[in-house]
Amino acid sequence: MDGKISSYAAAGVNIEVAEAFVDRLKKTSGRASHKNLWHGAGGYASVLPMTSDLAVALTTDGVGTKLLLAVEQESLETIGIDLVAMCVNDLICVGATPTGFLDYYATGKLIPSHADALIRGIVEGCDQSDIPLIGGETAEMPDLYHDNHFDLAGFAVGSVSKSRLLTGAKIAPGDSIVAVASSGIHSNGLSLARKVYSTLADRKRLLIPTLIYVKPAVQLLGNPDAQVSGMANITGGGWRNLLRLNEEVGFEITDPLPVPEVFHGIAASGVAPDEMFKTFNMGMGLAVLTKNPEHAVSVFAEYGFTAQKVGAVTPVAGQVKIHAQVSGKSLVLDIRK
Repeated sequence: MDGKISSYAAAGVNIEVAEAFVDRLKKTSGRASHKNLWHGAGGYASVLPMTSDLAVALTTDGVGTKLLLAVEQESLETIGIDLVAMCVNDLICVGATPTGFLDYYATGKLIPSHADALIRGIVEGCDQSDIPLIGGETAEMPDLYHDNHFDLAGFAVGSVSKSRLLTGAKIAPGDSIVAVASSGIHSNGLSLARKVYSTLADRKRLLIPTLIYVKPAVQLLGNPDAQVSGMANITGGGWRNLLRLNEEVGFEITDPLPVPEVFHGIAASGVAPDEMFKTFNMGMGLAVLTKNPEHAVSVFAEYGFTAQKVGAVTPVAGQVKIHAQVSGKSLVLDIRK
C-alpha cells in the first residue's frame, strides 16, 4: 500500500465541485418541458411520462477509473457487468423495471479480443438484469485514446407506472432500513483505492464486479405488501446517497453489515472514517426503505443476496448517523450532505 492519499479529493476527485456543476447544469438546461417529468427519488433516473399512468425511465453511467485496473490486469470481461449494474441499479431506485440497455465503446484501436471480452461482460450483466442489449456504438479515435486505453458508457431504459413510482415522499420516521450486501468496492472510489493499493495482488480484488439487484428489487416493487418507500443505490457519495431520497428525515444505522476487508485496508492507510463512509459503499450496496423489513430480507435471500435490517428512518432531517466498526474501532459518525 502507498498510504499517501487520505481523501477522495486528494486523489483528484472532488464530489462537492461535481455536485455544484450538476446544480449549474440543471439551471442551464432547464426548460418548460421539464415540468412534465415525474419526480423519481434521488434523481437516480429521469422519468418521462408516456400516458397518465405509464412512464419511461432513463439513466446513463460509466465505470470510472476501474477501466484502468481492467487494462492493467488484462481482465476486461467483468467491466461490462459493472457497466450494466451502474445503470440498472439506478433504475430500480425510482421504482422502474429495466427493459433494455445500450453501450458506447470508444477506443484508440479496436482490438477484437478486448472488444469481445467487454461485450461478453455487458451481455452477462444484461442477463442478470433480465433485459436485452438492444444497441450501441463503437468508435475508434486514435488521436484521443492511446495504447490500450478506452472508455465505456452505458444507457438503460425501463418502465414505471404512477402507482409504483418511488418519490421518497412516503419515507417516514420509523421505516426500517434494509441493507443488501455489496461484493466489495463496486465501481466507485477507485481513484482513491488505486492509489492506496499499489501491488497487483492487492488490486485484483478491486475488479470484483458490482452486484446487480434488479431481480429481487423488481419482485419487491411488484408486491404492495412489501411496503417499499424508497431505495438507494450506494454509489458515488457513499452513504450520503440516503439523503437524496428525502431531505425532511434522517437515517440511523445501528447494526450495519460487516465491512469488507478491502475497506479496512483503505482505512488503515490513513483515510478518515467519515471520508470512508462519504466515498465508499462500506459493504451496503443497496439500501431499501420499508415498513416490512422481514419480507424484504427474505426476498433478497431467495435470490442469493445477503440482507438484513440495519437501522431506521429518524425525524432528524438531513442526518445519517452511523454506529460502525472500522479497523477494530467502534465509531459513531454524523454524516450530512
